[in-house]
Amino acid sequence: MSVLHTDQSLSASVSIAVMKMTKDMKEPTNETVPLEDCLSRVLANDFEGPFSLPPFRRAAMDGYAVCAASSAGACKERPVQLQVRSEIRPGQSESNNETEPGLLTAVRIFTGAPVPAGYDAIIMQEAVQERKDMLGFPSIQIDRACPKGQHIAEKGEDVPKGMKVLYRGTAVKAKEIAILASFGKTEVHVFKKPSVTIIPVGDELVLPGESLQSGQIYDANSFMVGARLRELGAAVIRKAPVPDCRKTIEDALRSALEQSDLIVTTGGVSVGDYDFVKLAAESVGGEPLFTKVVMRPGTPTSAYRFGTKLLICLSGNPSACFAGVELLLRPTILKAVGRSDYRSEWMEGRLIEAIAKPSPYPRYARAFVYRAEREWMVEPLHHDKSGNVAAFARANAIVQIPAGGAGASAGQEVRFVSIMI
Repeated sequence: MSVLHTDQSLSASVSIAVMKMTKDMKEPTNETVPLEDCLSRVLANDFEGPFSLPPFRRAAMDGYAVCAASSAGACKERPVQLQVRSEIRPGQSESNNETEPGLLTAVRIFTGAPVPAGYDAIIMQEAVQERKDMLGFPSIQIDRACPKGQHIAEKGEDVPKGMKVLYRGTAVKAKEIAILASFGKTEVHVFKKPSVTIIPVGDELVLPGESLQSGQIYDANSFMVGARLRELGAAVIRKAPVPDCRKTIEDALRSALEQSDLIVTTGGVSVGDYDFVKLAAESVGGEPLFTKVVMRPGTPTSAYRFGTKLLICLSGNPSACFAGVELLLRPTILKAVGRSDYRSEWMEGRLIEAIAKPSPYPRYARAFVYRAEREWMVEPLHHDKSGNVAAFARANAIVQIPAGGAGASAGQEVRFVSIMI
């Protein structure tokens, strides 16, 4: 039987814990998915524009294509009259316009239509007066000069052919999909989603929808963790709660190791008489990476390696579980999905209220952060007790309060990390 490691060397700071979990993580394999299915997936390759964008000179305004030289000297006192020779609409080739450009000619044109060769400016329709010339043909009168290139999007102005537009390791959002669609892509090479099994542990846990007996609570942690990991791009298998029984936990871990790349447990990880997760993890062959994190809440958070697979054991305390997800699990999952920006970005802000509670370890509290003029303001959430869940609703950041006996005072500068995706 394995003996549980209790050596102090298995303590880790938040940053060291993340490093230990991610440093040997292999790059995920990739697959090809339809464009419409790649939202929130991660690009497995750089993407270069296969052609120029726009692919032709096009009008950026409704109006008239003119030769800029035709408008030289035009003013209200001496307007210039141009004969309208033809019309070109979006989707129509400029080759369909058979009229040779001339200094005193114009072409009626609409936004997105190709600009015929020889014309080098667009004047907006609101800036002209429509007329008839002496022969009754349509013409326009302009009373201002048009600079060369005005309101024309040149070929390749947005993306020259061969330019690298998107980078490997980028999460695909709406704007990336717009870029890919603009180049006619129907399929995208992305990294495969890591498979994660979540195992909630505790005799007191029941699933939502079941009858709640005295002394029982509904399992909220596994639903929170599962939802968050799906947001981050993982494929999640969420198990029903298992009781505080070492053998049952061992069996659940063995089954999960066969199914998934990464296993997350919630609860049963502290030092109580019925906290069996750490014992079970080592019993089924886990190599401990750390068994204690220098943080409050969430100190008992632990991690074990099983070859290429990883087990992360989170506290059953809602606040500690939440902190563990955001500070430790989030960067690990982002690395597993192939994100290049997986590391948490810490910023500085100013507390608007004191957090007086002292702690021998850095404290990580849920907070609401907003911008006021040139700095970030950090509002600690009221009633953010370790067992409370209501503080989740407004939280958009986790603030770090330095270790020590004083906590942090109002107006003090503190570090925080956003918990947005």
